[in-house]
Amino acid sequence: MKKTTVVLVFLLGIISFSACEKDDICVDGDTPLLIIRFFDSQDITQTKEVPGLQVNGLIIGTDTLEILSNASLDSIALPLRVAENNTSFLISQQLGEDDPTNFDVLTFSYEVQEVFVSRACGFVANYDGLEGSASSEGDAPWINEIQIITPLVENSTAAHVKIFH
Repeated sequence: MKKTTVVLVFLLGIISFSACEKDDICVDGDTPLLIIRFFDSQDITQTKEVPGLQVNGLIIGTDTLEILSNASLDSIALPLRVAENNTSFLISQQLGEDDPTNFDVLTFSYEVQEVFVSRACGFVANYDGLEGSASSEGDAPWINEIQIITPLVENSTAAHVKIFH
């Protein structure tokens, strides 16, 4: 009788633990960032750093949110709005300390697609049909061309946009 009880408790324990799911830890549930690479407009195969790069997100009207300040980079990762179908950035460069700052506005439009990842992660947003445009905020635009490489933004591992300057 005692042996049967031990076996029954042991089997009951195995059955109850086998019904459990693995821990609800989210390891791959991040909404991707838009990856932009900067290239030389004279030699389109060469990446080119942007000196004095500053990036601000345009919110409503003239309000901005600082994303990147005074960096010299050849690529950046920018967040896109999930609740909207477009996002605009005020992006500028300053060649030297005494030189004027050149401002351009980048606007990206897209369709948001929510994808269920898991119970722990919930939904992530992917962006499809990515389109981009640039407009100058001054007399001398520094962005020559925007080229969309991948219109589907579903990961942050490869470039989605090329900007030639």
